[in-house]
Amino acid sequence: MVLNKRLMRILKENKLRYLGILVLIILGSYTFIVAAGLSQNLAVLVTTFTEDHVQEDLSFSTDRPISDVAELENKFDALIEEYMSFDAKLSDTLTLRLLSETKKVNIPAIIEGRTLSRPGEILLDPAFAEANGYSIGSQIKAQDKTFTVVGFVSLPHYIYPLKNVNDILYSPKEFGVGVINREEFSDIDNAASIYSVKFNDRTRSLNMQAVELRKYLQVKGFTVSNWIDIMNNKRARIVWASITGMKTMSVPVPAAMFLLSSLIIGIMFWRIIRRESVIIGTLYAQGYRRRELMRHYMAIPLVLAFAGGMIGSLFALPSIEPMVMAMISYYNVPVPGIELSFLNVMIGILTPMIFLGLSSYMVIRSELKKSPAELMKGDKQKAKVNALERAFKLERFKFSTKFRLREQFRSISRLVFLLLGVTSASVLMLFGFTVLNSMNHVFKTSDVYLFEYEYTFRDLQYGEAPDGAETFNAGKFYPENNEEIEFYITGIEPDSTLVILKDNKGNVIPNNQTNITKSLANRLGIKAGDTVTFINKEDGKPHTFHIDAVAESYIEQFIYVPIDEFNKKMELPEDSYIGLFSTKELDIPDEKLSGTKSMSQLPEAMDEFMGQMISMVALMTIVSSVVALIILYLVTSLAIEENRNTISLFKVFGYRRGEIRSLILNSSTFVVVTGFLIGIPVAVASMGSLYGYLGNLINLVLPPIVSPIYVIISFAAIMLTYQLSKCMCAKNIDTVSMSEALKAGTE
Repeated sequence: MVLNKRLMRILKENKLRYLGILVLIILGSYTFIVAAGLSQNLAVLVTTFTEDHVQEDLSFSTDRPISDVAELENKFDALIEEYMSFDAKLSDTLTLRLLSETKKVNIPAIIEGRTLSRPGEILLDPAFAEANGYSIGSQIKAQDKTFTVVGFVSLPHYIYPLKNVNDILYSPKEFGVGVINREEFSDIDNAASIYSVKFNDRTRSLNMQAVELRKYLQVKGFTVSNWIDIMNNKRARIVWASITGMKTMSVPVPAAMFLLSSLIIGIMFWRIIRRESVIIGTLYAQGYRRRELMRHYMAIPLVLAFAGGMIGSLFALPSIEPMVMAMISYYNVPVPGIELSFLNVMIGILTPMIFLGLSSYMVIRSELKKSPAELMKGDKQKAKVNALERAFKLERFKFSTKFRLREQFRSISRLVFLLLGVTSASVLMLFGFTVLNSMNHVFKTSDVYLFEYEYTFRDLQYGEAPDGAETFNAGKFYPENNEEIEFYITGIEPDSTLVILKDNKGNVIPNNQTNITKSLANRLGIKAGDTVTFINKEDGKPHTFHIDAVAESYIEQFIYVPIDEFNKKMELPEDSYIGLFSTKELDIPDEKLSGTKSMSQLPEAMDEFMGQMISMVALMTIVSSVVALIILYLVTSLAIEENRNTISLFKVFGYRRGEIRSLILNSSTFVVVTGFLIGIPVAVASMGSLYGYLGNLINLVLPPIVSPIYVIISFAAIMLTYQLSKCMCAKNIDTVSMSEALKAGTE
């Protein structure tokens, strides 16, 4: 077809503009395919692993061995297996948790090497082994024994191998997990015995089955401790927060890029057809049909969409496997293989074609439906004063300001595209900085928790705390009619100096009342003065509390009450406690403890985590800057094209080059600033929704906090990008000759 010869000429005339659209489509397709592929592969790997290797539903310890586990399994239709656990100190800062090999529940998965076959062998968590220099065949000394590393292992209940179940960050340089034969524990004193349970009946509430099991054990005279159900076990649930986050981000970011591409391509073709209306009318008169012209003009957006989708797919597919492996280095899951989804590739290609195809079709169709005679008259439409322009009463401004404002108001489509584009780029940039700042805020706990060590006992203790320590008691609770949300209500000493809670103004809140942390208050919709009822997870009984204050603390979801009041409500002995906060290390036998926590270990884990976060933020800043540059360049180049006659007249009237550049190129400044300002609340609102959703998965709610310094950095990045786009377009102004205005006058 003869018309098709024009396609390459149209592309060459505005090659940078079409290249910008192509890059947006490539970024959108790449983001979708990578995020979807990463989340789907990780979800399949985790689901397959936990099902095939029988991830526990809960675990617990008892004060004495259960003599007939088989009877208990039959009664509650469950798999129950006992395993041994012992924390071996390899150095002052390094702990290796030794676990006995299991056969029915939490079955180890060998990811490299071989299984245990004889005494003196050990399987290590691969992240711990890599961080501390242990390879297969090397030896490791733990608890006065020397073990040979024969392989690396993944455990269903230690996917994210936290030392304590209520920790948030994991550092393989400080803690790791190793699996050894059960016989090795015969001469290890004070090893803990833990029972893992997997219920077979998946139709009933797991929480109700757990309550029935716990009550039965108590009736049989067992003292149960360290009761942990899998839904509130961060070792198993944090990975699902990452999967959900990636799934959530795999849609809006690509969709925004496709929408922006659709909007700009629509604007461009509307202007192309308006400019070529005489040519189109002539072609009509010569016998060309509407569908032939439609195919001609639709070819460019469809080719761009297809090419962008294909290029994005070609770049994305090789990226999925290394990204999955990078995630697996963080989450310990075996990787039998990586699946590349053909459906995701098709979506990544077809979606931009649909977006750009529909927007172009609607614009082209609206113009081509005019009669040949009307088209051959040319574009006689004059600039009209619209409502927006009238509202600003531009006549009161000086010429330069009036010109810049009118330039934006008389092209609403271009104004909307610029506003949406800058807002989207700003949200994406602020998104990364907000995550970084929120994590920083959450882990700044030095002014809240002033203790260095936290000790949790297996059984209730009695009497006064040692010097430098304070007692606490705690129990797990959940709201009525919502078993999925679990949190601690903790009894602390009313005159505690180691737990200092503050309100949102920085004032200290007394500990002789009932206080709730901000994260839990937001999650449950509770405010100061409310009276609320929660269910004790241990016995299923309801307990009512009056909330006196909300503490500005996000690191954990707690309700704090005076320990005497807690013991009275829970019907516990008056001087009993389950743990100690201490400013110094205490000499407590390991057999008495169910867990310890050192606050000094948090900074190193935080540094490792923030290192990864900074890399992510840097990448998001680069991507958002590229998106902003493309959008600003496209809008600025369109403005120059629309004002070629005006620019020519400015030159005829004697305006200097700098004055013309300022009038034309700076007309978008206030729109860029407005778009950035709109992006701030949009970023906060979107992050708040995402944080709340993820908080339901991992029992951790982050506050969406936008730091002024990060806002300034983001604004500077956007404005620098804006200046760069103006520099790129400045030469286009210089190429406009004075003769264009004269030619326009003769026409």
